[in-house]
Amino acid sequence: FFFRSLRLLSAIQKKIVVDIIGIGIGIGEGSIHNTSMTAYKTLVKWGKESISISLDPSQGVDGLKQTLQERTGVPKDRMKIMPKSKGLWKGVLKDTQDLSALNLSVISPPIQMLMMGSATLPVEPVKKTIFLEDLPPEEAAKMVEPSGLVNLGNTCYLNSVTQCLRVVPQLRDGLKSYTPSSSNGASQQGQMHALLLKSLLSTMDSLDKSPNAISPNNLVMSTKMSFPQMAQTGPGGAPMQQDAEEF
Repeated sequence: FFFRSLRLLSAIQKKIVVDIIGIGIGIGEGSIHNTSMTAYKTLVKWGKESISISLDPSQGVDGLKQTLQERTGVPKDRMKIMPKSKGLWKGVLKDTQDLSALNLSVISPPIQMLMMGSATLPVEPVKKTIFLEDLPPEEAAKMVEPSGLVNLGNTCYLNSVTQCLRVVPQLRDGLKSYTPSSSNGASQQGQMHALLLKSLLSTMDSLDKSPNAISPNNLVMSTKMSFPQMAQTGPGGAPMQQDAEEF
């Protein structure tokens, strides 16, 4: 009886030890299960590409963006991630969104998202773009169509001839170097002709420096003073029409 009692006590002790170990293992397994997080198959649409990733909610939004940055090259701060599957967040994904709070297990796999963002930073142009309105007037005049001359009352004959003469470099050079002779300069007619040539050069220079129409007041006045027939007026006092060939 004594030895049978010892064997029974030993068996009871072994059973207690086994139960304790089992309880410990169960607790350990439960702890591991509670601290781990399931990864969800996810499909991210980016332009024409579809990126397949595993979404681990425990890594948060930053982990999701980091994964996408490694896969696409899009910087995290330039990403805009929006949901396609129902049951996700609303609108653009915020960095403060708690992904683990979402009930992702009820969403039919794969979880679908939409990402927007450029993978490469824009390259600054080698030559800075300068807009026409930012140019000085004389520079802007070179970039647009030739400037016009305002019609001051049947002065189209003068305007058209001036525009034609304007593009003759030999004439421009001659006007720049012109100095009236002492004999001609002393007469009134010679002074009028010198004023006309000076006004013609000044008008051409003004056209070169302005993108807008120029009013040739001085040229018209000096022309009429040098050639009175160009100053003729009609019955109503309006300037008469003239022919370009006569000018």
